[in-house]
Amino acid sequence: MSSNLSLFDHREQFYELILNSLTTGIYVCDNNLVVKFINQAYADYLGLPREQILGRPITEFIPDSRAPFVTSTGQPEMGNIRKFKGKDGERMIVVNRQPFEYSPGAIGMLSHTLFSSRGEFDAVMKRIEYLDKKVASYERRIRSALSPNYTLQSIIGESETIRRFKECLVRFARTNAPVLILGATGSGKELAASALHCESERHEGPFVSINCAAIPKELFESELFGYAPGAFSGAHKDGKVGQLELAHQGTLFLDEIGDTPLPVQAKLLRVLENSTLCRVGSTQQRSVNFRLLAATNRDLKAMIAEGSFREDLYYRLSPLRLIVPSLHQRKEDIPLLARHILERMDRQDAKISKSAMQALLMYYWPGNIRELRNVLTSALSLCRGDIIDLEDLPPEILSDCGKLAAEATASTFSTRSLAAQGPDSSPRDPKLKKNKDLASTLAGNELRLIVLALNEYDWNVAKAARSLGISRATLYEKFKKYGISRSNYNQLDKDKP
Repeated sequence: MSSNLSLFDHREQFYELILNSLTTGIYVCDNNLVVKFINQAYADYLGLPREQILGRPITEFIPDSRAPFVTSTGQPEMGNIRKFKGKDGERMIVVNRQPFEYSPGAIGMLSHTLFSSRGEFDAVMKRIEYLDKKVASYERRIRSALSPNYTLQSIIGESETIRRFKECLVRFARTNAPVLILGATGSGKELAASALHCESERHEGPFVSINCAAIPKELFESELFGYAPGAFSGAHKDGKVGQLELAHQGTLFLDEIGDTPLPVQAKLLRVLENSTLCRVGSTQQRSVNFRLLAATNRDLKAMIAEGSFREDLYYRLSPLRLIVPSLHQRKEDIPLLARHILERMDRQDAKISKSAMQALLMYYWPGNIRELRNVLTSALSLCRGDIIDLEDLPPEILSDCGKLAAEATASTFSTRSLAAQGPDSSPRDPKLKKNKDLASTLAGNELRLIVLALNEYDWNVAKAARSLGISRATLYEKFKKYGISRSNYNQLDKDKP
């Protein structure tokens, strides 16, 4: 005990003992680079006794030392990796060099190594490499989660309707104004939003998509705006980043915007006006910069009249309005869409018979492209082999086909009777004009093709079915649905003017 006490009384000896006990190297030099102190660990690095190093310039032992730069500029160097040869071979160490002024105008340097062995350094470097890979993996996952699923090329179709829609979408994408996307359910509003983001100047930023109808009302505010630590019972101890912050420098897409609660609408309006937000339970303002896209299939103006949607938010959302065309407005795209859907299902081998395709073209499609996908999924599970035929389609499609065919048949008989009566017998009933729409025309064309085929093969059902690309069973089904019989055919012949 007495020897320890006497050691504490000799500070220089005590400090030297402490520094020599360290497993990492330390040396101190003056402004002339002369080594004033070096501990045993650093001397071991150099492979020389401490006494031979003290009082001599460090550059004698480390010719490429950075000590001259540090002492002349007074600038520290932290975390510098260097190699030098010692008694145990080449060594790689990480060094901190810290300047200090020990007298007016005289700057010395303290050099401190961070590792005592190559093994320690390798272990730390492996750990850093592992953490770098981990961070890169998380960044890739975040970018993937916040990336759009669709581009402009994902919008399938060559009709005039869809061509005009795409042109409008590209023009809107070049601006930074909010866009309100309107369209029926299943028409592809989210696809349009993704394409808008990809075509915009923010395409490299995040694309955050939120389905407002899927968030419980009590969680809506914390989901959008995030919350501070301990904001409410059950909150995560570290708080949470909101979806609005995740969209910073990118695009925020609010699908089903009509389902947003009124209190949240007020806060969202404030964010759009000020470009700042506060997390739930916090007073700290956070800047956000994103482009807003919103979509709905509801009548927002009617909701404003009811008091369930804010009028000021509506006008903030809708400087630009993009209307997604319904499938019944572009039926000529159905063959392309059907082929694309089958390919996405990995059923490139599957085909759709002429009669089934005609039925798809005649249907009204209230569920739009989503309904078309569901119909093809069902038909693939029911069809025999790789051909989807008429009998594989759902009842609602066959029912519509039957109605339209009946109307077309009635229209054919009525038209021929009027023609027999003479040119002055023009129809006065306005209901007859309804038969001129696309669906009725298609039904009439199908009926006409079937009768022509039967006439060509003298009502040989097997040969007629082969020429039409359908089975005999399918042709007999059409006889029932369209009311086709040889007696009707003969009646048509008699009615010719």
